[in-house]
Amino acid sequence: MDEEKFIEFEHTGDVGIEVIAASREEVFGRAVLALARLMVGTEEVLATETRTIRVAADDDRDLMHDLLAAALNLFLIDGFIWREAKIAARGGELTACLSGERFDSARHEFRGELKAVTYHQLRVAREADGKWGARIIFDR
Repeated sequence: MDEEKFIEFEHTGDVGIEVIAASREEVFGRAVLALARLMVGTEEVLATETRTIRVAADDDRDLMHDLLAAALNLFLIDGFIWREAKIAARGGELTACLSGERFDSARHEFRGELKAVTYHQLRVAREADGKWGARIIFDR
């Protein structure tokens, strides 16, 4: 993805993002990159290894939730932080290849802890203009 665009907003002690993208795959990719940037300053992250996440769900809302929850767990459990994301979507299945490295507090700027991806106001949809949009709120 060339430009990762998202808008961050505060929500009663939590933090949220809004993402707009040209395609379905891109909206998922931008959301997972925004998640990384909320937690860590990714400018110094090197793309030295790749982790793959596969999720399946009945709709895009559940796909987004499950993708971001799995990515958040990659960071919380394995300490893996990413700077690149390649997304492949086929119907109700999504594969995300995240490129990055293990978090290193000596080199990486920690921006804040996120505890969970919530379903509160979670939205993923194709807009009237043909672009894709998403709104996600994370529990701090």
